[in-house]
Amino acid sequence: MKKIGLLLLLFLFSAEVNAGLYAFTIHSRANCANNESISWWANHSLYLFTVSDHFFGDGVHELKTGWEFTWRSAAVHWREAYPGNVWRVIGSHWGADSNGNAYYIGGTAVVDCSIYDGWWG
Repeated sequence: MKKIGLLLLLFLFSAEVNAGLYAFTIHSRANCANNESISWWANHSLYLFTVSDHFFGDGVHELKTGWEFTWRSAAVHWREAYPGNVWRVIGSHWGADSNGNAYYIGGTAVVDCSIYDGWWG
């Protein structure tokens, strides 16, 4: 059992996993307990703004973080994805330069709960 734990730790902290520990990353997840879009870079605060659009059937709602000087900008709808529902999440990730000019960092679009999106180096 200890060997499995050690292998898991090595996997989690390898250079190819958890890009947010080594560089700026964006990701979204859908159909977990939560639906979410997150922008982050550990120990590197930036001006960030994250938008997460959640689609279910014909309905949609949008979460916005507002501008934050932070290392982690997270637009999360807690306990939104109930078992049996199929959601689609589209994230828009924004930054601002030192003059306050907004720029588009990137987008994410997912229908599953996998953490692969934005976590690989």
